[in-house]
Amino acid sequence: MVLRVLLIFLLCLPGPVLAGSSAEAMAKRPELFDPATGYRIDRQRAPTPEDIPPPARLVDTEEAAALIAAGALVLDVYGASQSRFDELDGTWLVSQQRLSLPGALWLPETGRGWLEPVLQTYLVDNLARATGGDMARPIVVYCIADCWMSWNAAQRIAALGYEAVYWYRLGTDGWLDAGRALFPVDPVPVNVE
Repeated sequence: MVLRVLLIFLLCLPGPVLAGSSAEAMAKRPELFDPATGYRIDRQRAPTPEDIPPPARLVDTEEAAALIAAGALVLDVYGASQSRFDELDGTWLVSQQRLSLPGALWLPETGRGWLEPVLQTYLVDNLARATGGDMARPIVVYCIADCWMSWNAAQRIAALGYEAVYWYRLGTDGWLDAGRALFPVDPVPVNVE
């Protein structure tokens, strides 16, 4: 009886809200998207779509875990508090410790709809360093549930020529909901020299 009640309770828990397909989201609110790139440029914290344009691919928690276990680059693009880095030394201004997936590389703000040139370089350089220049190395990109920054970042990384980009739309929320552990991670400083 207790198991039955627990199962009913779990089935009634709300999951992340879906925005339908990405094409539907763009058609419904075109002003939220860059017409040239298709990236979401406003209201990043909102229900995300149930798809991502190819060549990036959507993965669930089990698929993300399998990719990570097989050596994929684990890329967190969650925004840093105050959304800025110190322009003198490149450190990010964060108000609290970020907990992320195991082995994560945290590149804050690289999922914005438009990147300043310094952040574009930050993304490109850190991807090259983390992959050793291997454009075929799998990359799992995520943020938190209901956030478009990872959707943007996954497409941006695929546009750079990386061949195996996976969008984990549930992010740290989905990972934790699946009973998996999160670990402290620090943002990679920006090279300001």
